[in-house]
Amino acid sequence: MKIGSASSPASSHGTIIKPFWSVLKTRILNRRTAIIGVKMRLESFDRNKVYFAIVVLSQLWMYVWCQSVPAGFSIQVQPSITVQEGLCVIIPCAFTADYKTTFTNSTGYWKSDFETNIASSNTSVPIVKENFHVTGNPDNGDCSLKVTDARKQDTGSYFFRFEGSKESNIKYNFLAHKVTLLVTDLTQKPEISNLGHLRVGEEVTLTCFPPRNCDGIHPTITWWKDNLAGIWGKSSTVTFTPLLSDHKTSITCEANYPAVRSSTQKTIVLDVQYPPSINIFIGPSGMIANHTMVLNEGDSVILNCSVISNPAAYVTWTKGENTVVSSVTGQGLELYLMDITSRDINTYSCSAWNQHGDTSDFVDILLQPKNEVPVTKLSFETSPTPAPEIATVSSPQCGPREIDFIILGAFIAGNILILSLIALALLCCVRRNMKKRQEAIINNGEELSAQGTASVYKNLTE
Repeated sequence: MKIGSASSPASSHGTIIKPFWSVLKTRILNRRTAIIGVKMRLESFDRNKVYFAIVVLSQLWMYVWCQSVPAGFSIQVQPSITVQEGLCVIIPCAFTADYKTTFTNSTGYWKSDFETNIASSNTSVPIVKENFHVTGNPDNGDCSLKVTDARKQDTGSYFFRFEGSKESNIKYNFLAHKVTLLVTDLTQKPEISNLGHLRVGEEVTLTCFPPRNCDGIHPTITWWKDNLAGIWGKSSTVTFTPLLSDHKTSITCEANYPAVRSSTQKTIVLDVQYPPSINIFIGPSGMIANHTMVLNEGDSVILNCSVISNPAAYVTWTKGENTVVSSVTGQGLELYLMDITSRDINTYSCSAWNQHGDTSDFVDILLQPKNEVPVTKLSFETSPTPAPEIATVSSPQCGPREIDFIILGAFIAGNILILSLIALALLCCVRRNMKKRQEAIINNGEELSAQGTASVYKNLTE
């Protein structure tokens, strides 16, 4: 019984231990399988992804390290600057190092990375950009940077590095406060001095101010004038005397930046002012000779006063001393004269004026004299030697109907005259025949009584 009782616990203990080792073995096998799976996964993982993860982690670490600026170091500078190509920009900058703003024998650098010096306060230090200049004095805590003749390839991020004297052993890169420089296309235009209103014959000077952000930039200037061939000028100023033909002429100033092969220009249109000038026409373009127009009664005419002026002139038409019509168009003014009578006979004047002067012109309106129309009148007397007599009288100007009656009367009078001449000719023939007969009777010894002859003559004349 004791043995049995003693063996019984041993038997049960062996039974418990066996499952334990089985479980442990299973777990170990599972762990080994998991480790093998991880190893297989790592072996199958893309190496590029691993490298990418390493780079990202290193950048994150650098960012965290950069953001953690140690106490006593600070800098004030704009995070981003934009400048147009060919122009200049100054980037103000101030810093403290080790709680100090003044130093001795210090050096300042602007860098694009740890190895490349863009600009340095120490002129003996090699730099890679000749158009970047440290204008501030690091000994006074000034790290200002100047960029001249900005180029597109200057676009990028830059940071300031400070190095104190050898005794101070202060060195620091302000990586947490980089400046991003962006260079854009040149769109800014020059400025041309405000001339206001020019006047014909008065000398003026034009000045061209090229776009620039700071001193030291000297682009070349070129002038053009559209009514002249070729280059008009090659300096920042041009002096000339405006002519009437210069009104509305375009003038261009161009600024050239040879360092970057870029240019920009501005064009203005001249406003040249002048006093008015006048020409008087009949209708749209008919000229008037000797300031005189002779018209017939009842005629109509348009007098056009053409005015050239700048600014617009005040224009008036006057009849004698009285103003007839006025306008401020400055282009001219028309005067209509309809059904002209003797009351319209006068001197008509056109006047124009503006702030630069005045002028006037005139035209005399006259009526055509009445024409004399000849009228013929006929009269005659009976006599032994009749002769026609024509009398001419002057008659006043007649209308169309009266002229027709005059012509008809003259025609009738002419016919009567012709008939009278024929009658006189017949009478002469009869008298000649009677004389011959009388001579014949005397030669033959015949006598002709005076009574008979008188009777015959009387009958003939009747």
